[in-house]
Amino acid sequence: MTRRIVDVELTVLGLEPLDAPGDDQSGFSRPIWTGPSVSETDVSRLAQLLDGRFQRGASTDDDSPEEACDDPDALALVAVAGATSVAAPRGITSPGYALARALGDWCLAGGTRAGFAEQVADWRAQGFERLLCFDPVHLKPETDHAIVLGPRFLALSDAELDSLLDVLNPWLADDGMQAVRIGRQTYLLAQLRPDGIGPANAALQRGGAPLACLLNRNAGVFLNEERSDPLLRQWLTELQMWLYPQPLNDRRAEHGQPILSSFWPHGLSALSDEMPSPPVGDRLILTDSPVVIAERDASVWQADDVDVAREAIRAGRPVRVLLTEAAWCRLEGDVGGFQQELARIDAWLERLQTECPDVVVRLDDGQGGVWQPESGWKRTWRRLLQRVGR
Repeated sequence: MTRRIVDVELTVLGLEPLDAPGDDQSGFSRPIWTGPSVSETDVSRLAQLLDGRFQRGASTDDDSPEEACDDPDALALVAVAGATSVAAPRGITSPGYALARALGDWCLAGGTRAGFAEQVADWRAQGFERLLCFDPVHLKPETDHAIVLGPRFLALSDAELDSLLDVLNPWLADDGMQAVRIGRQTYLLAQLRPDGIGPANAALQRGGAPLACLLNRNAGVFLNEERSDPLLRQWLTELQMWLYPQPLNDRRAEHGQPILSSFWPHGLSALSDEMPSPPVGDRLILTDSPVVIAERDASVWQADDVDVAREAIRAGRPVRVLLTEAAWCRLEGDVGGFQQELARIDAWLERLQTECPDVVVRLDDGQGGVWQPESGWKRTWRRLLQRVGR
């Protein structure tokens, strides 16, 4: 029997197999986050794929949970390169990370590489030399520390964020800085001064750890002498003191919403005219990852549009879909967002199957794990063995 050629490789970071082991209560182990369960009458395409036999990739975990993190951006870049296994990557700390992510966010928002290059030139003309990711966070107080909760937990509206930036930027401008929003993410521009504060100090060599490493963890671990610069720590204290009494936080507190405690600056990059210019690839890559869009020949994945994928399949061109939102939701503990993302993926698969009834899709988790299709009798036998083992 000849195996059918795979038309679409679908990588969904953050998925767990239906029979994943339980949480070991360490505080760092992965909880069981799975897709919809399949039933005899379930026609969900994603559920059918998840019901295949899961083959886990080789693990290279270094057993350093207090430092390691499943950074979706790092995982996505490794996965698109075709790695067979990856575990607990450190997160992206390359010198150009913020610039690459900003370029990807610019394209995700409908812009072009040329348009972003013009924007960077304009920033440089204004005297800005440095760019950092500047992600909003909530610090949840515990007995003797604070837990970092991210943008999805805060759920700031565009209007809330824009109105805050209108009052934040005059305060930042006194020290040669400016915050900007690109799509749904925020960035910090800085002019460099020998006696500048925080990100505007020319002596600052690094930003904070990647945001993915902080989410749902003790903030103090990443603000000690080893993992942070004192120039940055002092400035973050001033930023938090400025944010706390803002009307935005008063309104959110009145409505039972979490307050904006701070912004997390990371991915420090020099503003440069040299933009990533990936060569055109043989396969079609669709993704929601800004970093993959910046670093690879990739297009934006849209849940309500299968036209590009359909045309590629009909032309015999391989299609790779690489999605990170479910992984970000897991890192932030956003169960509702996780399930909504799976529903969006399922809707896309349904549309694709309607347009291409014979399409063959292979599902993997981006870390070497693959769901292999099974015949009906093999699936029934496996389920019986699982029930006996319970």
